Amino acid sequence: MSDVNLQDLVRTDEGLISRRIFFDPDIYRAELENIFAKCWLYLAHESQLPNPGDYTTNYMGEDPVLIWRGMDGEIRAFLNSCRHRGMRVCRTDSGNARQFACPFHGWTYGNNGELKTVPNFEDGYFGDLEKENWGLHEVSRLTSYGGFIFGNWDADAESLDGYLGDLRWYLDILITRSLGGVEVIPGQQRYSVAGNWKIAAENFVGDSYHLAHSHGSAYALPIRQLNPANPMVFRDRKLEYYDIAMEGGHGFTQFTLSGERVEVDRMLAEEMGPEVVEYVEECHARLVKLSEAQAKVHALPFGNVFPNFSINDFSALRPVGLYLWTPKGPGNLEVWQWAATDRDAPQVIKDMARIDFTRFQSTSGIVGPDDTENFEQVTQSTAGVIGQRLDFNYQMTLERELVEGFDDVPGYISTYVSEENQRLFYQHWANLMDGGRGARQVYDKPRLAAQG
Repeated sequence: MSDVNLQDLVRTDEGLISRRIFFDPDIYRAELENIFAKCWLYLAHESQLPNPGDYTTNYMGEDPVLIWRGMDGEIRAFLNSCRHRGMRVCRTDSGNARQFACPFHGWTYGNNGELKTVPNFEDGYFGDLEKENWGLHEVSRLTSYGGFIFGNWDADAESLDGYLGDLRWYLDILITRSLGGVEVIPGQQRYSVAGNWKIAAENFVGDSYHLAHSHGSAYALPIRQLNPANPMVFRDRKLEYYDIAMEGGHGFTQFTLSGERVEVDRMLAEEMGPEVVEYVEECHARLVKLSEAQAKVHALPFGNVFPNFSINDFSALRPVGLYLWTPKGPGNLEVWQWAATDRDAPQVIKDMARIDFTRFQSTSGIVGPDDTENFEQVTQSTAGVIGQRLDFNYQMTLERELVEGFDDVPGYISTYVSEENQRLFYQHWANLMDGGRGARQVYDKPRLAAQG
């Protein structure tokens, strides 16, 4: 990294990003150090660990982690690596266990992380091994926000609340609206993509530009759409969309801010019967108690929590999609994805959620493969010597003022379609990679009066 000036590669004030940041192995290694070892990373949802002994596994950067609810009820996270020779201690995705014995040499750990037994402790170590110092390496910080569990290796990192910042206002919509709380549907999909993790993350942070072109076939089909408040579906309805970026590199796109999504949910609920009508009204009433502005938003559309945790939530009548873009090298990633619903939603909504998630965003769905193809083709066509000398263009709305008029809605609001969110994402990335030095202000510009 000594020969790299990241502020030259990430020129967000010009709307230009060097293609090198997606391929350079030294930059990738620095990402693991400066981002994935220091940022708050999504690990799991509490609904996946309801009972003592329940566990699930994940990654923080390229470090495998074990998230485990102890017999005392507390959830902890550990590096999934034996302290003796580094063998993976837990080799299954999820389950329930009081302890794990390392399959290499048999060191055994309890679900509070302590080293419980060591083979040949007396005749091999002569009782001298200080077992209390050789427990599983624990993730330094672990915090849950509304059931969403985040971890951080950096013991000196700011609080999760501070890290999320204004994003909490939006997450509270999803969390508060959910009757009985968010519940992750058991099971997950996981697949490999030959592309850089940032290409996938920015696709969710603010790229609505690709929707009509990449996913046009999905909108043309006579089927239930994942986003029901869609101008290509409801052509007789005026839907004013906005993109919203936040400090810290977070961003969401396709927001409606004037109650459009709840209106569409009410319309669809009428077609589904009284139980669903009552459900939508109860969801709305919960949000009204939160705030009138949050009730008007109703659902989050799609976005990304920096660095690599994406969400889509288009409607109370659709599944919540949870996605991780797990880095596996500068040119490879693993996609981990789950679907969630409200624990107390009507069964018809839960059944629809499973179908809709499988139909659209799954590995064999209508939409997911479109994105995968984009990620891989972008990588293949820009990896060569000449391709690496060029920049990607992020100049859309570069000279356009931000939106004013929604004083009770936090964040930087831009018109739809925009690349403001992507510019903030990459500026925050560059600042973290550069230790916070040489920051450039992307949003130091006048505001535009709200339209509509």
